[in-house]
This record gives sequence, structure tokens and C-alpha cells, in this order.
Amino acid sequence: MTFAEFQKALAGGSLPPVLVFHGDEPFLASVGVDLLKKHLLSPGSEAFDFVSLSGRETTTETIAAHAATVPMLSEKRLTVVYEFLGLAPSQRTQLLAYVSNPVTSACVALVSFERLMGKNKFERQLLEKAESVDCGRASGSQLVAIVKRMSQKRGREIEEEAVSALVDWTDGRLNRIANELDKLNCFAPDGSSIGLSDVEMVVGARTSGLRDLALAVASRETGRALALLDELVDGGMSEAQLVSQLYGFWISLWLARTGSGGGRRGHAGGSYDRLWSNRHELVELASGRTSREYARGIGRFYRADVDIRRGMPSRPTVGLLVYELTAGTS
Repeated sequence: MTFAEFQKALAGGSLPPVLVFHGDEPFLASVGVDLLKKHLLSPGSEAFDFVSLSGRETTTETIAAHAATVPMLSEKRLTVVYEFLGLAPSQRTQLLAYVSNPVTSACVALVSFERLMGKNKFERQLLEKAESVDCGRASGSQLVAIVKRMSQKRGREIEEEAVSALVDWTDGRLNRIANELDKLNCFAPDGSSIGLSDVEMVVGARTSGLRDLALAVASRETGRALALLDELVDGGMSEAQLVSQLYGFWISLWLARTGSGGGRRGHAGGSYDRLWSNRHELVELASGRTSREYARGIGRFYRADVDIRRGMPSRPTVGLLVYELTAGTS
């Protein structure tokens, strides 16, 4: 089911005893758990009728035991298992047995912060037996509507241009958007809406650092680029977001180098349309490399993205990418 369908089922009291939250947007899975706690647990009952477990540190016997415990103050017990893919193979088999015959007086929520693709027998059978909740990334008008609702829940209206800038500069990640909205809520004057200037002041500060990093990469300043990378990561920007943003900049440079209209909105540059609105500046930056170098750089981005998704340490992976784009592309 979609996340919207999950919300409807929750409101209608028709939830199945086992749910699997998975997808590309961890924030939605966290929201789903919060909604379950709000709807299933009586006020003050969390200490008695709720437990949170990690698949890397628990067993299916423990999960089943918690689920089978009679709820004390709520109608149902809620057992949440994060990282359930970390269960040992034998425990996975037992988990499938539980999913086939679950305790009806409990709700077991299995949470994965990545999408289950049915790549092995366990995932395929789990998706067949349990009700899955798709926590996929929102985009377009749907994402805009979500951001507006998130801001309204904080007591603030947010202007269209501010939403667009916020989405660009957070790569559309809801957890990052939520963090920035909390900061913006404190920054903007009481009673006022959040405007573009507010977003540029609060969120754009790190974006200016991102601009400096991109400039250092384009200018082959290896030491400066690596130092700026460390500053951005230490300041809270995720490595995956940095790869995405630098990739957009790299594509814009390539298009500018080949005369294909780089830097215009609609290309992969995203927030770089704001950072390099001067096309002449972008073309000048792009002229220092050949088209072949840009093509090779695409391969390096692809490799870095795959390595991060495979669980390789993200900080050294991005550091190697930045090094290769500066010192290693000539």
C-alpha cells in the first residue's frame, strides 16, 4: 500500500498485524511509526505496550514474545523492529513463520530504510505474506504539498518560491526539510510566513559553501576542495546529498562545455541554477576541461553512488570522488 493508503487504514482501524515499512524516504517510515504509536497506544502506556528492537541485536523469538504479551493499557501492543534485514538467516526463516501466523492482539512493524526489491527468497516471501507500506520519495506537486503541510503544522505558511528553494537545497529529502523548517520557524518573525529571503539566509549559508566546493572542483584545487568537503560534512550535509549536488553541477559544466544549454532550469543542475545564474561564468568554468574528461567524471559519480548504496563508508568514498574529479581527471 502507499503511505496515503496506510494513513487511511490507520484512521479506519483496519491495520493488519504485520506491516513492512520500506522505501527511499526514511523520514516517512519514522512518521509511520509515530502514527502507529499515536493511534494504537493509550496515553501513558508506551512504557508498557511498546517496544523498539534492532534486527542486528534481537531474535525472532524475542519479537514474537513481545508481540504475544497481553497489552496492559492499550487495545494492542506495538513492536517495532528496525533493521530487520540484519536478522541471522535462521531468524529470518522464523520471522516468515511468525508473519504467516501473527498474534492478532499486536501490531509488528518491520522497518527498513531501503527499498525491498525481492532480490532473495526472504524478501520475496515477506512482501507476499505481510502488508508493505511504500515509503518512496515524493516529487513535483506532491512534494510541494507535503512541505506546505509540514510548515503549517509548525504554525507557518511558506511561499512558493521558498518551497522551491528549500526543496532544491535539501535534495527533496523530508528529514532535511523538517530540520530546516524547524530552524526557519525560529528564525522568521512571529506571525510571518516563510519567504525566499528567509530560506536563503538560513539554508543558503551552507549552499554558499557548496558553491565554493564546486568552484574548487572545477578549478582543480584538490586541497581546498577536500577541506571544504570536510567543512560541509561536519556542518551536517550528508555525503549522499553532496554526490547528488556535485553531479548536477558536473552535468551543468559538461552541457556548458558542449554548448548544450547548461545551467538552465530543467537540467540536472538543481540548485546550481541559483548559484550560477550567469551563463558566461558557467561557460568560463567549464572551458578548463575536455568533453572526454566530463564523460569520465560521470563514471566516477556512478561508482561513488553505487559504493554508498552498497554500504561502503560514505565519507572516504566522497573524498575519493572529489580527489579524482580534481587531481585525477587530467
